[in-house]
Amino acid sequence: MRTLTVCNFTTVDGRYEDDDHDIASFFEHWHPDHRGGDTFDRYTTALLRESGTLLLAGRRSFLGNARYWAGVRGDPDATDIRREFARLFFDVEKVVVSDTLEPDDVADVPNTRIVRIADSRDEVARMKAAEGRGILVLLGRVLWNDLMHAGLVDELHLVTFPLIAGGGVPLFDSRPSVALKLLGTQVWPESGNVLMRWRVDPV
Repeated sequence: MRTLTVCNFTTVDGRYEDDDHDIASFFEHWHPDHRGGDTFDRYTTALLRESGTLLLAGRRSFLGNARYWAGVRGDPDATDIRREFARLFFDVEKVVVSDTLEPDDVADVPNTRIVRIADSRDEVARMKAAEGRGILVLLGRVLWNDLMHAGLVDELHLVTFPLIAGGGVPLFDSRPSVALKLLGTQVWPESGNVLMRWRVDPV
């Protein structure tokens, strides 16, 4: 059995993105003592190192990520940890849940295959039943909310940033039938980020 881990950042008031589906506005009140802290990059890169599959969702999100990380690979000003994440992104198996992506869209992104939304729960269950390293979802709120409702998420890693959104898109779309057991916490003073790791159990 493979473990499915979700890692997502959240604001102190539990928001995923603003009303324009962006996060840039959240950082308008970023404390100057935390500027330059890259602990979230380091944590997500560590998770990706240990994963066999990166599970993604949405045409716009996937193509935007692919363009962004392709740029990081060749950016001499990018940090070492971001360049490592970019390399891992292209090396790892990527499964993208989308009804609008076509094979030609992902032809330049190695190790990528497309799963249709109607098939996603069954495909994720099949992937979990196989042998291999873990399955990782980074961000992808709509996807992992659905997988949590389906009982397919094993661990939820929430990294709270020291930001108050004051509005925007909530992290959860509704209450799933799960109970959370705390596995551990971590605090990074340099960034102000606080990690909570939860095991997700059905109820």
